[in-house]
Amino acid sequence: MRKYVGEPLNILHTVGLDTMYPIIRCELDFTSQLNRQRFTAAVAAATQVVPELLCCYDLATNSFVQIADSAEQVIEYNVAYPDEDIKNWNLMREPQIKIYWCDYHKQTKLVIYLSHILTDGAGGKQLLYLLAKAYSEGPEALSDVHNYQKVAWLEKLISNYQKVPAKQTDHPANPLLLPAIASNGQKARYVGSLSLTKTETTQLIEATHLKGVTVNDVVMTAFGRTIQRFAGVPDISLACPTDMRKFGPKINGVQVANLTSRYNITITTPLSENFSDLVLRVHDEMLTLKNNFQCFDSIKDLLLQYHTEPLIKLQQVVQDNYHVRDIAYTNFGIVDEEKLTFGDAKIKRVILTGGFRTAPMYQIAVATYGGCLNLAFNMNGTRAEYDCGMAIAANMRDMINDFSLNAIINH
Repeated sequence: MRKYVGEPLNILHTVGLDTMYPIIRCELDFTSQLNRQRFTAAVAAATQVVPELLCCYDLATNSFVQIADSAEQVIEYNVAYPDEDIKNWNLMREPQIKIYWCDYHKQTKLVIYLSHILTDGAGGKQLLYLLAKAYSEGPEALSDVHNYQKVAWLEKLISNYQKVPAKQTDHPANPLLLPAIASNGQKARYVGSLSLTKTETTQLIEATHLKGVTVNDVVMTAFGRTIQRFAGVPDISLACPTDMRKFGPKINGVQVANLTSRYNITITTPLSENFSDLVLRVHDEMLTLKNNFQCFDSIKDLLLQYHTEPLIKLQQVVQDNYHVRDIAYTNFGIVDEEKLTFGDAKIKRVILTGGFRTAPMYQIAVATYGGCLNLAFNMNGTRAEYDCGMAIAANMRDMINDFSLNAIINH
């Protein structure tokens, strides 16, 4: 079986496996049925571009070792509860992708789980686009597509970067935490999701233009403020992931890989502060961090020490600079409708999330598809804890909509 050498950033998500298993969950709901044969052929074509998908991960050598030899081995059909079935998935012994195909009422739902050791969210989207392209145009459409995972360009860039002394840290003094909910209910795996309407999303975009901020600024602030209300702390401290592909060379292919770092933001704010004013402060702080390339702080030590230090030391470096936070935020950005097209089968819903966190841990995942901004989370918890998770997302949506309306009305 073949072996593929990993890159330094594959190590990022090998710590804290007992706390939060490193996966990316992609749910695609169609209005009609897909063709199984065409889809299997598409998966096979994608594994030719990213052969690591058919590999297990060898932590000791940071490499991927082929363990499967066909697309059929990574597709399960009509499993009643995929999220329960996947909980025993072992990336060290099984392939880095697992796909659940469910048919109901003459419609297909795909739940695709990807290894976060192998790729980040941006790479996950690129893989979905590959599947869609191969399904729509045939497997030969991927015959000349190459996957670029090497980070030599990033190592060179990082070597010239000097850390800027600042208050920001990956281990904040007043971390955001949710209180435990007293509940005797049995824990189960839930996926919670709600969306802004197209009109609300359009208003949000208009409001950000009027205020000179980004959609990410508003959504991240809404999340931080909501959690702060529960946490009772003076600060909003969040890690905001960012895609480093924009710093690298232009490539003719795809980058299904881990190329994400994070900005660490801490804002001291009383709960009485006006939300719009807080958004502006978050925007200014993020702008400062971006101008200082502060995102490199989270990966610099790992990249510089990767070729000389043992694995155990490298994992400690990750724990110091890129640890799993109890409260987390991620933004998958816009899902390109034109690239995510499976022939004539129309997609009615896309939900992108990360790993399943055990409550009161909580991660909100943001993505925009079909002109609608979606807020979603995965949770291992009781029904009461799931309801709390949905309340957090609903509170965020209300804050975002209030911000939009106030900006437009007062313009």
